[in-house]
Amino acid sequence: MNKFRVKCELDYETFAPLVFLLNVRAQDNESQKVLEESFSIMPQMPHTLLTCAITQNRFDRITAELPGTYHIRYEAVVESALEKIPVADLPPTTHEDFGLEQLPFLYPSRYCQSDRIGRLAFNLFGHLETPVQKVQGIIAWISENVAYTRGSTTANTSAMDTLVDHAGVCRDFAHLGIALCRALNIPARYFTGYAFELEPPDFHACFETWIGGRWMLWDATHLSSPDSVVRIGMGQDAADVSVCTSFGSLKVKRQKVVCEYLSETREKMSAEDLRRMVVCHEVRREAPPAPKPA
Repeated sequence: MNKFRVKCELDYETFAPLVFLLNVRAQDNESQKVLEESFSIMPQMPHTLLTCAITQNRFDRITAELPGTYHIRYEAVVESALEKIPVADLPPTTHEDFGLEQLPFLYPSRYCQSDRIGRLAFNLFGHLETPVQKVQGIIAWISENVAYTRGSTTANTSAMDTLVDHAGVCRDFAHLGIALCRALNIPARYFTGYAFELEPPDFHACFETWIGGRWMLWDATHLSSPDSVVRIGMGQDAADVSVCTSFGSLKVKRQKVVCEYLSETREKMSAEDLRRMVVCHEVRREAPPAPKPA
């Protein structure tokens, strides 16, 4: 088991009464256990914890009754049951292996226009034999062709924009990776979380692919190690898991994010490790029975 302490402090300024959703809590399920947790708002205001039954993402719905600045602090100790799997041990994946749960992550979405880059994806990666080789090829291509540049994009930047600009941040790297995977018929979804030893510290975006009957995590920026992150949420793209969704005017004045590793000394996975191993952040479940022929 891997144990982490995660923290964030957020100062928001409101200019009128409003409601907003925060998505900063670590997921709490059979794959990732929240052992301790605290959430506070100063000055105090009404808030309700909501959990999505489908994604298990956890949101705090907050009612700011008066204009002003609000200080929000979240801290948790989390235990993760991740698994490192040798690439050679992954079973083959075919389209017949996809269930209804994976289908939404094959479709184009707001920030991942996979339907517009099918020819590009096939020309670049169609010659690679297995899904893992294709994803590894996508990661390498993004690393070589897209510069990590803070402040280069906005909340409206999509995978298509990143292809044109050849620059972005973790969110954009993840969107482009997702779009290219979906264009190759590999289910892919957005992952947001806390990352150990991320510089500078911030919330971090990666992506997962459905390969061999399980979701495997990838970081196209190489800024974090796939075995050293704590999941906040997942979705089709960033629109599903934004840190804050406000129903009115809201301004971020300060943000601080911390992720500490509480188990033994940890070393970042090397390039050779990432070539030979994939990381899964979900416990193995029993496969559902095969559908009967009609």
